This record gives sequence, C-alpha cells and structure tokens, in this order.
Amino acid sequence: MARLLAMLGQTRIASNLNQLAKMAHLGTLPVLPDTEHDIRRACADVALMRRELLRALGRRTDTEPS
Repeated sequence: MARLLAMLGQTRIASNLNQLAKMAHLGTLPVLPDTEHDIRRACADVALMRRELLRALGRRTDTEPS
C-alpha cells in the first residue's frame, strides 16, 4: 500500500486534473456541464484514493483532526 501511495504521488494525474480544472475555470478550455462534472469527479476520486491509502497505512489524513 505504501508503494501504491508513492506511485500515486509520482504520477501527474492530480496535477493534470488540476490544470484541466484551472483552464476550465478560466474559460480557456470550453467544457460542457458533463465535462465539468467528470473533471470534478476525477479530482474527488484521486483525493479519496489518497485518503484511503493513508488510512490503510495507519496515517492521519489532512481532513482528520490531530
């Protein structure tokens, strides 16, 4: 699981999704409502994968209290 978390961090998935979302927000990437929904869903899915991997490793996530 630690390797999976490291691999997720090394990919450009989160960065690429963030760039797409930023371009859509700025209006430089015209998107339909379905496209925006898909981008938001993909971002949420990546965040969920990270949280679940951290939790499985016994680590506190950013959204959990100290």
